[in-house]
Amino acid sequence: MVADLSEFQARVLMALVEGYRAREGMKDRIRALNEWEVARRSGYTDISYAEYSEHPARNVMLQAISTLQQRGLIQVWERGVKYDTFIPTPSATISAELTPTDESPPEGTASDQIATSNEAIIARLDEIANLLRSIERKLGGT
Repeated sequence: MVADLSEFQARVLMALVEGYRAREGMKDRIRALNEWEVARRSGYTDISYAEYSEHPARNVMLQAISTLQQRGLIQVWERGVKYDTFIPTPSATISAELTPTDESPPEGTASDQIATSNEAIIARLDEIANLLRSIERKLGGT
């Protein structure tokens, strides 16, 4: 079933399944991921929660989510004021487990791989710093 999904749709599905699994042991209402969280986890967007509601990228994400719903891979957990929340269906979980991972070794030397990894870490830290600055601004930082 995952084989007939586009690469983007498969990435969205995997982000939802992995995010849902990462919250195992929590109440279901907390385990469900809203569409913005899925977009962030899938690497599709890095815009803020508030910006996402008006951003054109949201339409693309909603199309992917709609396709996954039509194929019975995800379902709406709760309709939200700003964003709906979603959970994977059992067939999505099984499909995600059967999806082969790319186990081919990355190209380049070990030092290239480390540099790429470091760049990803730095980018993530920048994202975290921006988020913290945003929170500080909203709380009227000291």
